[in-house]
Amino acid sequence: MTDPQEIKKLAYRRLEEAEILYKNGMWDGAFYLAGYSAEWILKAKICDRLGIPNLFDETNPDANSIKGIGEIRKTLKTHNLFTLLIFSGLKIKFDSDKATNKELAKANTLLFNGWDENARYKPCGHFLDKDVEKLINLLSGDNGILTWIEKN
Repeated sequence: MTDPQEIKKLAYRRLEEAEILYKNGMWDGAFYLAGYSAEWILKAKICDRLGIPNLFDETNPDANSIKGIGEIRKTLKTHNLFTLLIFSGLKIKFDSDKATNKELAKANTLLFNGWDENARYKPCGHFLDKDVEKLINLLSGDNGILTWIEKN
């Protein structure tokens, strides 16, 4: 990935893939990929905030010349959405906004408390279709979490 825009594109692609899996009754995979869309959009926000366009391209000489980039990369290779929310600079705003924004409050429960990369190890049939549908709906659209992250 060469810049935050490419990372955002990947985030939206993962959500599209999740929607396809959901529509085909593959709810576990859909839940898993939908969560990754949030992870990627947060990582794109972090790149924007830090002004490092090639954060994940370890072969890029310009990015590699930044002192401490290795430690930053290691820290941001996490899948922990709470950690990424903090690094994105959005944690305080998220906490404030979720008090008045119903969608953010739902996202806090379903996404931030319900998703992690270990979802891939859950047995088939673990995730319910209604929960996957809720997650996809929370992430997508003009009022979705991905858009909220981009705008803030």
